[in-house]
Order: sequence, then C-alpha cells, then structure tokens
Amino acid sequence: MGWFGKKKPALPSSGRAGDDMVMHQLDKHGADLTEPRHWVHYLYFADEAAAREAATAISAAGWELQLMDRAASEDGSWVVVPERHDVIVDTDSVREARMFFEGIVAVHPQAEYGGWEASI
Repeated sequence: MGWFGKKKPALPSSGRAGDDMVMHQLDKHGADLTEPRHWVHYLYFADEAAAREAATAISAAGWELQLMDRAASEDGSWVVVPERHDVIVDTDSVREARMFFEGIVAVHPQAEYGGWEASI
C-alpha cells in the first residue's frame, strides 16, 4: 500500500512495447479501459492500387474506413485509416488488431502499419 492509498495495478502487456505505451497513456489520462471507445489505425501504402486492395480487405473484416487518400507526403504514398466505434480496447483486441493489420501490409511492398490511437 502506498502513501495515498491502494496502488493501481499494472496493466497487462500486449506483447508490444509501443502498444503498451499507448495503453498506458490512455490509462494515465483517465481512460477506463473496460469502457468502449473510438479506435483508429493508420496504414501506409506505396500506391493507390495497394491502398484500395487493403481497404477492401479491411472493410470485409468489419472495419469502417474513416479515410483512404494520398498521404501528406511528397512520395505519392497513400494512407488508409480504419476505425471502429464503441469497442473495448484491451490487450487482446490490441494484439489481434496488430496481427490483422500487419498481415494486411505484409502482402504489399513498401507498406507499413503506422499504429493506432483511441479516444479517452
């Protein structure tokens, strides 16, 4: 027991330091991780054809597309931003989403999964 009461239990790990960091930031800023929230992911592709193919697969898996457009860069790359509303973001869902999106980018040369964010 700490000076000011019970110590908050540590969050379980998702297995990825970057994902754990985002979850810790949500927790630190008061997000109740047992409550549903808005969840957004970022995927980058070398060209429009790859982005469209990925967007089709992502939509078929039940994700909404917030955006599919040219990225804010000069290299001609494209960004796909899938989202879900009212979803529990916990270590299991984070791990499953990362595996899914990394699988999507793995079949496209020069594609990259850029991570995620969630509402507090």
